[in-house]
Amino acid sequence: MSPILQAMNLSKRYGGRQALASVSIAIEPGEFVVVLGASGSGKTTLFRCLTRLTEPDTGEILIGGQPLHGLKGRPLATARRQIGVVFQQFNLVRRLSAMDNVLAGRLSATPFWRVLLGQFDDADRARAADALQAVGLAGHIEQRSDTLSGGQQQRVAVARALVQDAAVILADEPVASLDPETATSILSLLHGLTRSHGIGVLCTLHQPELAHRFADRIVTMEAGYIIETAHVPNRVVEPVV
Repeated sequence: MSPILQAMNLSKRYGGRQALASVSIAIEPGEFVVVLGASGSGKTTLFRCLTRLTEPDTGEILIGGQPLHGLKGRPLATARRQIGVVFQQFNLVRRLSAMDNVLAGRLSATPFWRVLLGQFDDADRARAADALQAVGLAGHIEQRSDTLSGGQQQRVAVARALVQDAAVILADEPVASLDPETATSILSLLHGLTRSHGIGVLCTLHQPELAHRFADRIVTMEAGYIIETAHVPNRVVEPVV
């Protein structure tokens, strides 16, 4: 199986500090990969380089086998549609409904005039409703995001990545601000999407016990280097709703 997202020999320096040092990683469809590492190990820099929010000094990035490095403007925006991002702090517009936040995942594929007027077509609204159902929020479609629990807000963020038609989801410490029970629920949801939708997930965590419970593969980083890659034996992960 070919990787959906692949990075080869990524390096990045900030002044005299080596944030990434010849890092190579590949994510296959339907694979849940966890990156472990302490603060400053390079996890966030890796994610920022993979999305081109930060330009690596050297190295190559492929999405769906096509180069992502070097793209600009509309070609870059088109390529980025394949990469969904889930953040630690959810990044929702709190006064908007769950539905409207999920529809934000369709912005890059929607004519600009529709975006300005907030006029998404029926097909996009149906996709957003399906995504909210897939993450267990069918009963909260019109609820304002600031009235949802932290776990529910993170589920909205995952649904937003789904309607984006993302082939891979990068989840940067997605459960760091959640209680243990809710954190387990969110990771179970992400893991389930790899199986049900064939989406690749690359997730940073700082809890080794959660990594060993959910990951197919664990990548450990230290001082900008990947120091270990370990496959986790196959096991059944019980869904948590």
